[in-house]
Amino acid sequence: MRLIDADKYKGKVIASHTYSGVIRLIAIDDVPTACESDQIVDIVKQMIDKNISVSTMESCTSGLIASMITDTEDASAIFPGGYVTYANDTKSMAGVDAAIIKKYGVYSKECAVAMATAAKNNLNTEIGIGITGTTRNLDQKNMDSVQGQAFFCIVAGTHVCCSEIREDVTNMSRHEIKLMYADKVFRGLDIV
Repeated sequence: MRLIDADKYKGKVIASHTYSGVIRLIAIDDVPTACESDQIVDIVKQMIDKNISVSTMESCTSGLIASMITDTEDASAIFPGGYVTYANDTKSMAGVDAAIIKKYGVYSKECAVAMATAAKNNLNTEIGIGITGTTRNLDQKNMDSVQGQAFFCIVAGTHVCCSEIREDVTNMSRHEIKLMYADKVFRGLDIV
């Protein structure tokens, strides 16, 4: 599996690797269109069919990605669980090195990588997903927060694919923002 800078190749396939099947990680373009729920179910069903396990560590989506995975029948075969780590201390308790948060900030690619890696390692899965970011209001406890900015990372095996989301969320509810972020994660995880 070879990963390249997602920001340079928006919308193009950037990685592939074979476990029991082929996993393609794609860079996300700037269009905030929604994955249909059927598409998400198809992705999860393919993971079940190919026995590709996945775990999550979510902050700004508050467990929505895990919920969307488990909306598919038999998802427990590939999803042992996930973490909702809204506070910095909770991220550290779940395995994110506090030094990463201190050095790069909680809203950073590095933190998303650490979250995905910790989920993958702690729950012994082939894929780990980490997402951190800000929704509507700025976080007074973390000065690196930017409204409508999130970072997500998908770790597959030893390979890492990260993406930054920056959207104008002025007229969106928190739930709409979470759905948009989760959608971009699922568009980044394409099982063939």
